Amino acid sequence: MRMTKLTLLVAQITPKQICETKGNISPIRRKESPRRNCERKERIMKLFPALLQLGSTTAFLVSRGATISSSSHSSMSQTTTALKVSELHIPGYRESKMPFILTEEDMSSSDGSTIVAIQEQTYTCQDYESQIPYKSGHLLHKTKNQVFSTQECQYIVQEAEYIADQMGWTTNRHGNYPTTDIPLVELPNTLRFLKRTLVERVYPLLRTQFQEFLPPGDAPFKLRVADGFLVKYDAEGGQSELKPHRDGSVLSFNIALNPAHEFEGGGTWFNSLNDAVKIDEGQMVSHASGVLHGGHAITSGKRYILVAFVILEGYDAWSMRFYNSIRDK
Repeated sequence: MRMTKLTLLVAQITPKQICETKGNISPIRRKESPRRNCERKERIMKLFPALLQLGSTTAFLVSRGATISSSSHSSMSQTTTALKVSELHIPGYRESKMPFILTEEDMSSSDGSTIVAIQEQTYTCQDYESQIPYKSGHLLHKTKNQVFSTQECQYIVQEAEYIADQMGWTTNRHGNYPTTDIPLVELPNTLRFLKRTLVERVYPLLRTQFQEFLPPGDAPFKLRVADGFLVKYDAEGGQSELKPHRDGSVLSFNIALNPAHEFEGGGTWFNSLNDAVKIDEGQMVSHASGVLHGGHAITSGKRYILVAFVILEGYDAWSMRFYNSIRDK
């Protein structure tokens, strides 16, 4: 069975294999020899074994209310003329930078059924709020429940900080609007965790949220994460905000990785709302990439989020039309 083979392939990934797949990773601050890099990966794999056991479609989906910032007239409202795109513009994102992330097609069984058929019965995080109406749908959504559990979020942050201690945070990976981040390809345990959770949790949710816009047929099952990274905002001596910009993909999402009480301010600021949308640990904000948005400044503490740019693989012409149609929303 195809499903069995792929499951075994995922289960048998070794630290050495992870190292060997990283030839096109963006350069970081301090270089290490291949041998030392592999040794470090082996230590990481041993340090966070529990993360590899996570990923159940029903695990830790604990209800927790998301809130919208009550502060009006964000400081970002004065800089809404930004027109540049933060990263490669469509169709620059024709293909994923992370092709090794599993898709529904990869996880199909021999009888033609997919993980999605199972997901529809077990996934319980479909409760979300929608804003920025456009035509018959909405361009912005935020979940009320956790998409990642508290424990999953903690493991991801721990791995990121561990890697950062060894290699530093990247600050110039993106063209016009760089973030202080670590690409997910540098986080082997998080990446392995995402191989299933994207297919089981995130993609089904995005299909539901943006079903009014996605083309018919198999298009909704062509969602692919083109790039993913973990962002750190630090009010004391680090990057505390991200100016308004547009992403270069079709959809974008970010998942909060630490509790909201650990920092002041924060959230994702949207020009259409003139306000910041705030979520708590494990919850997700998703939006059309072309809407003007930014990272609202934090005034104290640290804020961690997992950010991903999503494309619709094989639908370049449609993607450009959709992107251009919502730029002023």
